[in-house]
Amino acid sequence: MSFLNPWLLAGIAGVASPIIIHLLAKKQIKRVVWAAMRFLKATVDRNKRKMNIEDILLLVLRCLILALLAFALARPSLREGGIGILGGDEAAIILVDNSGSMSATDGVVSRFEKAQKAAGQILDGLPAGSRVAVWLVSDTVRESVSEPARDLALARKSIIEAKRTDQGTEWQPALRRAVDVLKKQPGVQKHLYAVTDGQAAGWKGTGEIRALLESVKREMRATLVLTTEGEEKNLGITDVRLATALPTVNQPLRFEVSVANFGPAEATAVAVSLAIDDEPPTDEQTLDAIPPGGAPKTISLFAPFREPGFHTVTARLHTDRCPFDDQRSFALRVIDEVNVLLVDGDPGAEPRDSEVFYLRNALTPVPAEMRDKFFIKTRTVTGAEFEKTALRDFDAVVLANVVDLSPPAADALQAYVRGGGGLLVFPGSRISAPFYNGLLLGERGLLPAAFGPVRGEAFDETKAERPEKFFRLQAKDYAHRIVELWKDPASGSLSSAQFYRAFTLQPATLVGADGSPRRRDLPVAPTIGAGTPASGADVSDSGLPAVVLTYADGEAAVMERPFGLGRVVQFSSTADGAWNDLPVRPIFVPLMHRTLGFLLARTGDRLNIRAGTPFTHTVAAERAGKDYVVTAPSAHRDSRAKPEPARTRTVMVKNGTPQIEQTDTSVAGAYAVHFTDEAGTAVRFASASDPSESDLHELSAADLAALGTVARIVRWTPDADLRGQMERERNGTELWLPFALLAIGLVVAETLLGNRFSRSK
Repeated sequence: MSFLNPWLLAGIAGVASPIIIHLLAKKQIKRVVWAAMRFLKATVDRNKRKMNIEDILLLVLRCLILALLAFALARPSLREGGIGILGGDEAAIILVDNSGSMSATDGVVSRFEKAQKAAGQILDGLPAGSRVAVWLVSDTVRESVSEPARDLALARKSIIEAKRTDQGTEWQPALRRAVDVLKKQPGVQKHLYAVTDGQAAGWKGTGEIRALLESVKREMRATLVLTTEGEEKNLGITDVRLATALPTVNQPLRFEVSVANFGPAEATAVAVSLAIDDEPPTDEQTLDAIPPGGAPKTISLFAPFREPGFHTVTARLHTDRCPFDDQRSFALRVIDEVNVLLVDGDPGAEPRDSEVFYLRNALTPVPAEMRDKFFIKTRTVTGAEFEKTALRDFDAVVLANVVDLSPPAADALQAYVRGGGGLLVFPGSRISAPFYNGLLLGERGLLPAAFGPVRGEAFDETKAERPEKFFRLQAKDYAHRIVELWKDPASGSLSSAQFYRAFTLQPATLVGADGSPRRRDLPVAPTIGAGTPASGADVSDSGLPAVVLTYADGEAAVMERPFGLGRVVQFSSTADGAWNDLPVRPIFVPLMHRTLGFLLARTGDRLNIRAGTPFTHTVAAERAGKDYVVTAPSAHRDSRAKPEPARTRTVMVKNGTPQIEQTDTSVAGAYAVHFTDEAGTAVRFASASDPSESDLHELSAADLAALGTVARIVRWTPDADLRGQMERERNGTELWLPFALLAIGLVVAETLLGNRFSRSK
């Protein structure tokens, strides 16, 4: 038995009142001798014992009445969990799901609005004096009220003012964190409430969650409140990406939009539109049919850009009952001119003998008289001239069979790539492999791989004859962005080129002191070749290397690696026709353009972030200290939501670089940054939701059954009385009414007996 108002048990002390009155009533009286008293005394002596019994009976009844009233006011109850007397001190954490899937509606009310109402009922159902915290859960946790506190008004305000996000869902970390916080709370009763739609994608690892709640079952209770009614239909845009190699002005750029059907039935005649910035749609296409199951189907849409700079494109579907994924934005930097520096390591006697002859023509595939108007501009220098060239004037640098570089030139190249430049490396018979492996890879961490032994037969490169034996590039399974164009057989085949010689590329790997792989952001040394760490390597800016293209036998042919804000692409064979015939193949031009586009896309990649990820962008030094505002997408795309006023921020200098930042990107869509003293838009970027969040399928019956062994499962509907359910669960079977009725019965009995006993004897 427990008591909901245990402090009222102090009323039992009132039992002393009738006892005291009874004792005071027995005070001594003065004896007066009276002759006729002897007749009365004889009568009293006969009834004295009976009167004493009657007085004691009335005294017991009066004490029981007071004791029963105290018990009734203390609200005794019988509940699972045994005996307790501190029923009013409860610590609770209310976790409210505010992820993208909570935007789904039943046609009138969204799941998130239902969750807010359910959380409000939970708050109402908590006993007076309870301590409560309110957390909003997506793939991050926002602690509106971080620690359980007795300020229920603040908790209620946090629930009412809570906002839904377009972020994904991940419940396991949130539950672990909540359990850790509740463990530290004083008091006997602790309760964890999770209000969610029960989306299966957000409840990965139900076995671990069940084990977690099972381990603390004796310390706290858990309740899972589901605010969904089984709606699983949803059509969503899962990806938007640029398919054109180089995003240039005044030409239609191709974007690939992926649409997935997560419902149980096929979707037909699905219209998809594409709009630039804040303009009306520029293109619209229709997908005839999208099968169920969640596998995306891709459609190509085109958009022309009239001005260079930062832009966003937004793909849209017709709004359904889950609106958060009915549009998706993509940000990019459109260019009007690309400047490429070609460093020729073997100029040759004739222009056609130049190491960069084919490369220059591939990058500018127009007649000589039109090259000045072509958007790609090239400049050729020798290895000796490279050190005197200002790299800041170029978007990409190509090292073609360059023997080596001086330390100052290597320093300048490293700083250039770290700051956002692109580097393309082609080997040849003249290069110094120890220089590339030792300085550019070992000390600088620039290259994605070491140049290993040369494969293929040696031959006289000055003659036209080539060996009969050769090897080819892979013919299928193109996965990297540079070569994914050739997934379509209509684009030709990369395997048509013949290679006679090539360096073996030995990938660099980030490893720890114990030899195990480490995270890319840790300051660790790369591995060269078979795995020997390079001493003194500075690779704090180095990312993990990746294979772009392989030969048919699986050996790496092209590799890439991010470095700082830039990228490096490394080929294993020459840029001219010395070791292969790739430059004379039709595929060479698109391959070089896509490689250049990949190098330049490093800036564009940073413009596209996952919803909820803070955005930072480096600006010119002269903008340090200037004020700017960030225009966010319409909040949740809900016409009833009031747009928040834009807050003015100041460009801060961090780590020596001026940056703009936007910490809240929880609403997916296109963002625009404007400087208050400048006209136009300075920067545009895009926040996108997790594609897996579009799958509305709920936890399976088996998962719910497993969770039901450690938590109470409640399916909430708008007409549900969650407050009453909570009180019944917490209070159990209350016994105050039987105690009160028994007290009333004793009052009646005491009154009747008192009247009867007071009659003359």
